[in-house]
Amino acid sequence: MKHWFKTTLRRAPALRALALRGGALFKSLACAEAGLYTLCYHQVPEARQDQFAAQLRHLGRYGDFIDVDAAIERLAAGWPAGERAFLVTFDDGYADTFEVARPVLKALGIPGIVFLVSDWIDAPPDTPPGLDRATSLAPSGHLYMNRAEVAAWCADGLDIGSHTASHRRLSRLGRASVADEIARSRRDLAALTGREIRHFACPWGVAGHDFNPELDPPLALESGYRTFFTTRRGRALGAADLPAMPRYVVEPHWPVSDFDALMGGRKTGSWAKGTAKGTA
Repeated sequence: MKHWFKTTLRRAPALRALALRGGALFKSLACAEAGLYTLCYHQVPEARQDQFAAQLRHLGRYGDFIDVDAAIERLAAGWPAGERAFLVTFDDGYADTFEVARPVLKALGIPGIVFLVSDWIDAPPDTPPGLDRATSLAPSGHLYMNRAEVAAWCADGLDIGSHTASHRRLSRLGRASVADEIARSRRDLAALTGREIRHFACPWGVAGHDFNPELDPPLALESGYRTFFTTRRGRALGAADLPAMPRYVVEPHWPVSDFDALMGGRKTGSWAKGTAKGTA
């Protein structure tokens, strides 16, 4: 029922917008609790670049932006009391992540990680399997990042993670196939980038619907990943979150008030202060 409700809201933008506008009347990021708040973007169309930048500037008023490895170190040690931070992630490896989002990250000094579908780098699909998410092509005219763009992304000091080998829904696969999707992607991305691939994001990411929470996160950790990112909303606070990292799925066209509604604390609460680094 909960998954159905969330899916319905995603497919009815007017209802989602109304719900978030109402929430923003009572919540603010200035009142958000301490912890790691992870954003999950997909496409960032060229026409939305300025809005994407405005979102990051808004968040930067209320906490630091942190790279994924530093975030994991803090979580493993126990999240520092009173500290609020944001982690920027991108799923699927769309070309506009490189062409549109990357310049914003560089200009603002914000780290980020893109979770790549390893098979798509050399053989990209025309449209995302099982989704109607693709809204536009990147300025270059292609949909997904290629090898040269992955290399340039890494050269800029940005991070790479795995989004499986072929973006299949893990809950529909047997154990051997799940293990292959997880391990093969890690191996192939490491060969492509010359880096150890330490972080994994599950396609779609809803526990019980898209992956088996008892089976799949342990398989990923056994394969060598340090994290298993989901799309469960919430903040991460400690090592117990590493096998089921929460993320907020967000869109670059949203007004900044939507972020207050999703992640903010009630305005009647204490107004904690956050600091931002590298924002402008």
